[in-house]
Amino acid sequence: MTKSVLLLLSAGAIFAQPAITPGRILNTSGDQQKLAPGVVWVIYGSGLGPAALTTATGPNYPDALAGTSVSFTAAAGGAAITARVWYTLSTQVGGLLPSTIAPGTYNVRVTYNQQTSAPQSVTIVARSMGIATSNGLGDGPSQATISSVNGGLSLVRYTSGGVDFGGYHWILTPAHPGDDIVLWGTGGGADLANDTGGSSGDQTAAGNFKVLVGTQQITPGYAGTVPGYPGLWQINFHLPSDAQLDCFAPVQVSAGGELSNLTSIAIAAEGQSACVDKFFSLALLTKLDAQMDIVTGNFALARISSGPTGTPQDSLSGFFSQSNSTQFVLTRIGVKFNGCEIYDRTFATNGTDPASPKALLDAGSRLPFSGGNFAAGSAMTATTTPSGPVYLLSPASGIVPGATYTLSGTGGAMVGPFTATAIYPASFQGTNWDSITFVDRTKPLTFTWTGAGFDQVYIQVNSITTSGTSRRIVTMNCYVPAAPGSYTIPPAALAYLPPVPATGQSFGGIALEAYTPGPQMTASLVAGGPIDGGGLTIDTGYSKNVAVQ
Repeated sequence: MTKSVLLLLSAGAIFAQPAITPGRILNTSGDQQKLAPGVVWVIYGSGLGPAALTTATGPNYPDALAGTSVSFTAAAGGAAITARVWYTLSTQVGGLLPSTIAPGTYNVRVTYNQQTSAPQSVTIVARSMGIATSNGLGDGPSQATISSVNGGLSLVRYTSGGVDFGGYHWILTPAHPGDDIVLWGTGGGADLANDTGGSSGDQTAAGNFKVLVGTQQITPGYAGTVPGYPGLWQINFHLPSDAQLDCFAPVQVSAGGELSNLTSIAIAAEGQSACVDKFFSLALLTKLDAQMDIVTGNFALARISSGPTGTPQDSLSGFFSQSNSTQFVLTRIGVKFNGCEIYDRTFATNGTDPASPKALLDAGSRLPFSGGNFAAGSAMTATTTPSGPVYLLSPASGIVPGATYTLSGTGGAMVGPFTATAIYPASFQGTNWDSITFVDRTKPLTFTWTGAGFDQVYIQVNSITTSGTSRRIVTMNCYVPAAPGSYTIPPAALAYLPPVPATGQSFGGIALEAYTPGPQMTASLVAGGPIDGGGLTIDTGYSKNVAVQ
């Protein structure tokens, strides 16, 4: 090989064309794809900058940094607008979008060492606020502060404590009704003065800013940029005295007709040092605050039919899951109505639910199962999935009302020995089930039942909307007492469900089940320490597709 060919190959390696990962031009706080003038953005890809991180000093960030520059060109044509660059790295580049840019559709290109990427399309709107979150990824608990606590050096958390960071001592505490809360982020809209470190002040009225906490809509006391920090916004609001107590109170900001990313704050009763949740212990909340992974055992013996006269389908399945702290709480971040909780998520049709665990853990190849009419020696067996083992056993007419069932394991590569028990309900019947043929969101939806041997009932209403490559699932989960044998979902809760037909790519559904969680499962991880919860759950009842109108 000649010396000239070697030089050409070397030049090609050094000056490889940058590539932007599709859909990965994002608001750096909220991770949403819509940007706003004056926003701090991040672009992910390859070959975008040098191998080592290079950062610029603000507030006057440069148009190019270490050979990296970024341009936004209107899809309709015109001169390219050069964004300011805050940092650059081979896999990502971050910067500030000038406040002078007009809303519209733009083609974004990254240039590094005179090589330019193929364009990626992005939408710019007047305002697209992204709330900063504690995990830095735009979901889960917000990185909110409380003005009146420790001179504002506070962070809203599930439990109380303190941490030293950045030369300051920060107080950790849940919020309380009556507190003055501050949300931080970027994307509130254009502020020419802030591009170079100034601020034009409050834009609450100009942007029609609102903070949504649960079902309450609050007008901020201040919504504007922060002097000295280009692109940084703060939203100050007063938490009402009648705010609903909730470890996972949903929080969003509405501005210019656009909703921010969905986040949460923990709200505790006055004088309490931790929020209270019926499903989570104080120890578990403390682990969530420390952003530790959570491991639970999730097993269920179920008999579900389409109605009282339908053919029942029996199943026995489960797994041990490991989730990061955000994944574990995502299903709880939603509006709540006296026993019902709304879980609203959107993801790619070929993707997975954001709350799916990051791993399933090995507890052995066989998990013995006994009780009812199950044959001696029955066991759940492991089925391999990309995330890890799922355990299954066909009940084969093994379910007997009133019987006690026991699941056990001798231990595997990740989970040690365990035992879990549960008692199957003696009887259950949905007395008005057949009369519910659709969901009218403008009217109360009542379920009635009779039975014995259970103390809780689980009701679910689903609305699944598929559009192009995107799927939105809004699930209403209701856990209610078995007595007095009825429960009514109010129209205010049903209004959160998008209308859908009963069948097709978009469809609705309902479920009504006697719900009997077994005693807490005790198991230890092979790597050390106990699992964080779980057990053997019994479900018996009905499910069917219905239109949501």
